[in-house]
Amino acid sequence: MRILLTTLIFALVGTFAFAQTEATPSKVTLGLRAGYGTSDIRTDSEIDAVSDRFESTSALSFGMFANIPFGDIISFRPGLELNRRGTVLNLDADQDVFGINVPLGAQAKTRFTYIDLPLLLQANIPTSGAIQPYAFAGASLGYATGGNLRTTATALIEFNLMSTDIDLEAINYDRFHVAAVGGLGAKVSITPSFGAFIEGRFEQSLTEPYDVPIVAAKTGFKGVNIGAGVTFSL
Repeated sequence: MRILLTTLIFALVGTFAFAQTEATPSKVTLGLRAGYGTSDIRTDSEIDAVSDRFESTSALSFGMFANIPFGDIISFRPGLELNRRGTVLNLDADQDVFGINVPLGAQAKTRFTYIDLPLLLQANIPTSGAIQPYAFAGASLGYATGGNLRTTATALIEFNLMSTDIDLEAINYDRFHVAAVGGLGAKVSITPSFGAFIEGRFEQSLTEPYDVPIVAAKTGFKGVNIGAGVTFSL
C-alpha cells in the first residue's frame, strides 16, 4: 500500500516537474477539486435478472490536479484523488454479503474507498466570453484502500442496523481499478493567477472488482459526479 501511494505521488510530482520544463510556467495550473455524486454497479447481461435489486448510493471525491497546456485548446490533466464507489443491495432473504450476514428485508449499502490517478485530456471550447467551457476524457487508474458495509431497515423511517468494515484480503477483492472518464465543465478567471470551475463527469469501470453477492458474476461500477474547485497558476 505504501509503495503504491509513494509511486502515485512521485508520478504526479514528476508530471509537475515535466510541465515546468516543457510548458510555459505562467500557463500551468494546479487545481483543487471536491465532488458529490452517485455510484452503482454496471448492469451487465449476467446480472440483468437481478438488476432491480440494486440502487445507486452517494459518493464523494476530493483531490488535486495539474493542467498542462499543449497549446491554446488541448491540455493534459493528471491528478490524484480520493474517491468512493459502491451500490445498495435490497435483500428478500438472509444473505451473506462480502462475508457479513445481512438479514431479510435489510438494505446492504457497500462503499469502497479508492485512491485514483486520473489521466485526462482537456479541450477548451473557444469563446469570447469570460466563461470558458471545456470537455475532457481519459482514464482513471485506482487502488482500493478499504470498504464498508452499512445495513439499514425501513419502518416509518430508515434506521441503521450495523456498520462493518469489509476485509478486502479475506474476500479476495480485486483492488486495482481502471475506468473510462468523460465530462464537461466551465471555468472562469477571477484574477490572472486564480480561477474557479464547475464540471460534471461520468465514469464506467473497465475492470470488474465487484463480486455480486446474489449471483455468480462479477461486474464494475458506473457513476456520475458533479464537482467544483479552484485553480492556481504556477
